[in-house]
Amino acid sequence: MIDGFYVTWGASEGAVVAPGQPLPPHGKQLGRLDSADLKQVIQKGVALYSHDNKELDLLLFWEVCDFVSRVDRVLSRPGGSLLLAGRSGAGRHTATCLVSHMHGYTLFTPKISRGYILKHFSTDLKMVMQLAGLEGQQVVLLLEDYQFVHPAFLEMVNSLLSSGEVPGLYTAEELEPLLSSLKDAASQDGFTRPLYDYFSYRIQQNLHIILIMDCSNSNFTINCESNPAFYRKCSVQWMEGWSESSMKKIPELLLAKTEQTKEENEKEKATNRKSSGSEPGELGRLFLMVHESCKENGATPSQYMAFLHVYTTLHSRKQNQLTTRQQHLLAGVSKLNEAKALVDDLKRRAAEQSALLKTKQQEADAALQEITSSMQNAGDQKTEMEKIKEKMAQEVSNIGERKAKIDDELKEVQPLVDEAKRAVGNIKPEALSEIRSLRMPPDVIRDILEGVLRLMGVFDTTWVSMKSFLAKRGVREEIATFDARNITPEIRQSVEELLNRNKASFDPKNAKRASAAAAPLAAWVKANVQYSFVLERIEPLEREQAGLLENLKKTEGRKNKLEDQLNNVGAKVNNLKEKFQRHTAEAAKLEAEVTKAQDTITAAQQLISQLDREHTRWNAQMSEIQSELDTLPLRALLAAAFITYLSAASEDRRRHCMDTWMAQSGLQKFDLRSFLCSESEQLIWKSQGLPSDDLSMENALVILQSVACPFLIDPSSRATEWLRTHLKEQRLEVINQQDNHFMTSVELAVRFGKTLIIQEMD
Repeated sequence: MIDGFYVTWGASEGAVVAPGQPLPPHGKQLGRLDSADLKQVIQKGVALYSHDNKELDLLLFWEVCDFVSRVDRVLSRPGGSLLLAGRSGAGRHTATCLVSHMHGYTLFTPKISRGYILKHFSTDLKMVMQLAGLEGQQVVLLLEDYQFVHPAFLEMVNSLLSSGEVPGLYTAEELEPLLSSLKDAASQDGFTRPLYDYFSYRIQQNLHIILIMDCSNSNFTINCESNPAFYRKCSVQWMEGWSESSMKKIPELLLAKTEQTKEENEKEKATNRKSSGSEPGELGRLFLMVHESCKENGATPSQYMAFLHVYTTLHSRKQNQLTTRQQHLLAGVSKLNEAKALVDDLKRRAAEQSALLKTKQQEADAALQEITSSMQNAGDQKTEMEKIKEKMAQEVSNIGERKAKIDDELKEVQPLVDEAKRAVGNIKPEALSEIRSLRMPPDVIRDILEGVLRLMGVFDTTWVSMKSFLAKRGVREEIATFDARNITPEIRQSVEELLNRNKASFDPKNAKRASAAAAPLAAWVKANVQYSFVLERIEPLEREQAGLLENLKKTEGRKNKLEDQLNNVGAKVNNLKEKFQRHTAEAAKLEAEVTKAQDTITAAQQLISQLDREHTRWNAQMSEIQSELDTLPLRALLAAAFITYLSAASEDRRRHCMDTWMAQSGLQKFDLRSFLCSESEQLIWKSQGLPSDDLSMENALVILQSVACPFLIDPSSRATEWLRTHLKEQRLEVINQQDNHFMTSVELAVRFGKTLIIQEMD
């Protein structure tokens, strides 16, 4: 949450004021915004700015949002002005341009040229004062250190901040028509003082002056002390740089944005890229480490951003080069692998065909033997069929006898059990509820329920257990469907003892008198005990009957099989003859194919053996490329750091810094020259006149790779001569800063994309 920031965005709404002040007619107060909402608002503002002006490549981390909010807070006040003190590249200029555009303010900054003097600055001040004082526009006058080319500029801005006027800026003849045009507006506002005061008042209300000054400049304190309005009339905001967490986060944001753009540009391309190297967090630490180590030598936030941009450019280019080489090698290796796989496949198929040939020959022999055997066995099968039929008749008779004995044993007890189960099923729920409601049951009910629980395998026969059992859902169905085969001899013995001990409890009359539900349960207990006795007695008969049925089933299966075989003997013999002829023909065809395949395999193996050396070399190169891809982020980081921070350093400092950074990154070996250019390129540069020493070669790499315009200290003009030769194909133009047509040449070069060498720079 960024407390106290009141923001209004959009060209049609203008600014807002701080809490407690009346709202102007052109703005409305939106209230506080949390960081997530603020980011959305800023992103929308960036999109509108990029659409209306130039593309604004802005990473939204905490300090950027904070800078934008602080600038907005001041610009939202009538005449709010700012002194933004800090270091180059922190984002002060961007924040000012963005907020001004989002408020719909007119932003003006002087265009400083070589001949820019006091007269030009006075003209620019008149223009912004008239926009604010006469036309009533909200105007932002943006001034940076380099634009104060004359000390009088500072004094004029100090006066403008103090009183809304610059003494001596207007002559009486110039001022009179300007003031007369304000009469109606002053009258409507009820302004009774002189019109010149009204003119100054409107300037103070509508003109916002933003001073961007470098606090590390030796003149910073002197300029502020000499012009007190800079800190009295301006809100002084210190924007020196970014926090350590943000400095680590910026590379992650930038790399993610770059990767997203790359993916969008390469949607249609098939890539073989692999994410490798250091993790984003580790890279962020290394980026910050490099930048911090160069702070003593004046490293600024703008250099940090240049460092990151050089890194992304180098990383992307080198990754493309390596992956392109990798794909070419992969294509060659893939073709050789395909050839090897093809030979292996041919070998496998030839082996399969040889095995199949042997199988077909064996199948043909087997078919011939089977024809003979089938004819011989037909008679034996008929004899066996007759014996099986006699055996089945005997087994059916035995099964009938066993079934009759079992039925005879069960005919008396089965009806009793079935009747008991029906009676239990007909017990009304109210009768069970009545029993459960008893605090202590009569002995009759307790004995009957104990018998029920014991038969069903429940040995906890307390009254609590009995009530719990009766309360179960579906208890009647559970009792009625109980299978007496689950009664073990031990359980039956314990229930028999209960029946003998408490015979009166199981008497139907006594049980019925105790409860409507007790009598069916008592009958069920006695019937199941009796049924268990019978089941135990007939168990051997049932086992014997089951065995007889199983034998009968097997015998019947054998009979059916023999019948099918006998019915199909003629058809089988004909099929076997066709099978024999087919296998014989297939074997002959396979033998011809196996011979042909062996000849092909021999020729292919000779070719592959000749290419094996290339295959090994290509695989080794692919391993090297993968190793280079793995260390690419670290090597690109070191190269970008050298280009950004060490271009003006001595050879000793270059070596010291590179050794330190390599140790910090854990990289064992790194050669800047071989990373950034090939040996052939270096030879070409030498032939073009570049000295072959390390310093000259490294400087050439910096000139060609840096995102910044190189400034060469070249007393011997050897570097200039080399550049003339090296860049002659790139629409090169060499000019002198003192030339009369200097500005025209620069403008044309920018417009048509030329390469400029500007000599004798001041």
